[in-house]
Amino acid sequence: MEFSIILRLTALNALCFLGILSKDIMALEPSFDVPIVNITVVAGKTAVLPCSIDSLGDFKVVWTDQFSTLLTLGEKRIIDDERMVLDRPHTKDWNLLLHDVKYDDRGRYTCQINTMPIKTKTIELIVLVPPTILDTSSNDLTAKEGDTVTLTCNVSGVPKPTVQWFRKPHADSRDQHKERVGINGETLIIHNITRYCDGIYECVAFNDVPPAVNRVISVMVEFPPEVWLVNQKLGQYVGKETILECKVTAFPQAVSIWKFQNQDLFNSFKHRIDVYQDRGHMLTLSLRLPNVTREDFGQYSCYASNSFGMDEETMILYEYFPPTTLTPAVTATAIPRHTTTINKRNRLFKSTIYNENELIPYNRTLNGHNPGNDSYSDGQQLEIRCSGAIVRICAPYSGRQGYSTGQTNSHHVGLLIFSSILSSIYLFDISCFMML
Repeated sequence: MEFSIILRLTALNALCFLGILSKDIMALEPSFDVPIVNITVVAGKTAVLPCSIDSLGDFKVVWTDQFSTLLTLGEKRIIDDERMVLDRPHTKDWNLLLHDVKYDDRGRYTCQINTMPIKTKTIELIVLVPPTILDTSSNDLTAKEGDTVTLTCNVSGVPKPTVQWFRKPHADSRDQHKERVGINGETLIIHNITRYCDGIYECVAFNDVPPAVNRVISVMVEFPPEVWLVNQKLGQYVGKETILECKVTAFPQAVSIWKFQNQDLFNSFKHRIDVYQDRGHMLTLSLRLPNVTREDFGQYSCYASNSFGMDEETMILYEYFPPTTLTPAVTATAIPRHTTTINKRNRLFKSTIYNENELIPYNRTLNGHNPGNDSYSDGQQLEIRCSGAIVRICAPYSGRQGYSTGQTNSHHVGLLIFSSILSSIYLFDISCFMML
């Protein structure tokens, strides 16, 4: 009897204990077990906004955006946007997935539990946008020498993209090296543009969100013709074939002709005129005399003109007599050396064979084919203002006064090498450019 009473009391105590324990368990409130974080995603990708809850029980979970718009309730999507999906890889996970993120999706999102008071967890969604070059940017253009040219590369992106500018010669140029020009920015201004500033300009936009984008803009510069002769004097035997050549640079291309004693020459049995397109805006005008007679000796002129001006250079074709010997001793036949007499007006662009005594310091007051340039000498280089930065063009220069005949042989060799290089390229090669 007593044992039965004790058993009943023990069972009652156990039930009471279990009831208290159940009450304590039911008293646990839900909590977020993931710390608050900001989510960064690139536009077009999928953003995962995490929300993990412990001890949710019978409480409900909802997602809202920064405008307090109800996005989800429990496992159901409320908003009419199929890009939003509730993702539950585990029982306690209530993640919000946002597919094909747009820049307008950026902002604050809130995961809420309907406790009293309401428990919330906010997540900041940061959307990055790769750079884009807008259609309002500059297109290919043609300018006149001396104009101010403004190139624009309007860009968008988050964060704000950085824009760098580069330049390389046109496709028909010998050198295709790309060089950095100007400073960073959406606008590149070229003051007092010259023929040496034409080419393919490229703007490159990047903001550390791949991919970087670029846009190329072709800039053509119109300028008057410039005529350049390989020789200003040439000797030849009677009865020999002779070819005279001149180089013409112009844009638009010029009307180019050869003249003899101020009379225009045309194709005939005595003359053959050919035109060869060279690199860039240069062409070669060739005059062939298959059988030179004494009547052919005299002054020849290469003339070129376009709508912006004209230029003309002359040379002398004279009869060459072999040297006579007074004694039967063995002698070497001396071929006369013909050096180009430097025309101060054109010497920086037309001379190819230099005598060391002809190298003179650049005179800022001389008027050349390139008026309007802010030019000055600097050691072995000529500098001109091209695009707000200094553009250097290789050019002959001697800053020494009173040239001494006692200079070393290496100096003569250097001059000879320099002359040979210039002879091979006729005009200053674009590769001499170096933006600072």
